Amino acid sequence: MKVLDILAQLQEDNNLRALHKLKHDGLFIWKENKKLLNFASNDYLYLSQYNMYQEFLQQLGARDLFFSSSSSRSLSGNFEIYEELEAYIASLFVHKSCLLFNSGYHLNISCIQALSLLPNTLFVADKAVHASLIDGLRLGGARFKRYRHNNMQELQAIIDKNHKLFSTIIIISEGLFSMDGDFAQVQELVHIKKSYPHILLYLDEAHSVGAIGQDGLGLARYLGYDLDIDFLVFTFGKALCSVGACILCTQEYKDFFINKSRGLIYSTALPPINIAFSSFIFHKLPLLNERRAMLHDICDIFKKGLHAKGLHYVGDAHIVSLILGSNKKAVEYAQKLQSQGFFAPAIKEPTVPKGSARIRFSLNSGIHEEYIIKLIDIL
Repeated sequence: MKVLDILAQLQEDNNLRALHKLKHDGLFIWKENKKLLNFASNDYLYLSQYNMYQEFLQQLGARDLFFSSSSSRSLSGNFEIYEELEAYIASLFVHKSCLLFNSGYHLNISCIQALSLLPNTLFVADKAVHASLIDGLRLGGARFKRYRHNNMQELQAIIDKNHKLFSTIIIISEGLFSMDGDFAQVQELVHIKKSYPHILLYLDEAHSVGAIGQDGLGLARYLGYDLDIDFLVFTFGKALCSVGACILCTQEYKDFFINKSRGLIYSTALPPINIAFSSFIFHKLPLLNERRAMLHDICDIFKKGLHAKGLHYVGDAHIVSLILGSNKKAVEYAQKLQSQGFFAPAIKEPTVPKGSARIRFSLNSGIHEEYIIKLIDIL
């Protein structure tokens, strides 16, 4: 099949992606000269409009922070600020070491691929985990099985059938799932882990770090299970309003990843000034409880409104998806919303399972109740 044939088929399936020129204006974006309230941003705490950048630049003082590292960290790119941020994040947890990566995608494909090198290892992943985790499994040639989303009975059955056959089993989940917006069953995952001597837990908290918990350190910490998570992943490009990612693990595994994670070894490191901003945000996290409360309140208002209208939605927190079924219907809804001043793109198969195309609303603490009321009226 030729490239043009593939594109034509995507168009026919209402699944052709395109990039649009957008101008950002606070809560809004401008698209094709139309002002739209943005429900597609992962800036959950609305930190981009919270004078964070100005305060950060004022605190820099005379510190010399470059706009490029000009090397990988394993060569000449390991500036002091990297070590400082890793040490600070690790200090927030007990018996954890921290390793930075350029992005959540870099981290997941690199660390999962590296862990695939461990002999006689089986990975068991929730079917709703992010594409980067699946790509890491495939690139590493890992042996893996998948269980239905958040189905602990099916996970238990897979473990029961395979635990005697493998030296190590690594269970992979997200903390707050990026599409259904529901929480992982962390307590059950930890219970399963503790029932066997050779199970490890890998939890990606991309959408929960910053936004969940009294200190903003994610779902596992909030529930009191962070010590039980062997690989805890934070990404910085969502609620933290920065760029990059980190993994929290033992020092032994940190050393292993430094030596075997290809995305770390063969990538130019992030600019030191970006690392400094991430450090600035992490130090601010305990002070942002008011914004987390505002986010919780606006989510509650939105979900109550959807429930009152009898609409089919999923989502436990600040990611709420209106389930519509077909790609065509999701696209039509997205166009309708855009015509009324709301930017909430359709999420379609194969990003989500067939028959579950949707409008995914990413809420943030800056959205006013009046906007939510208007949106619900349109829906």
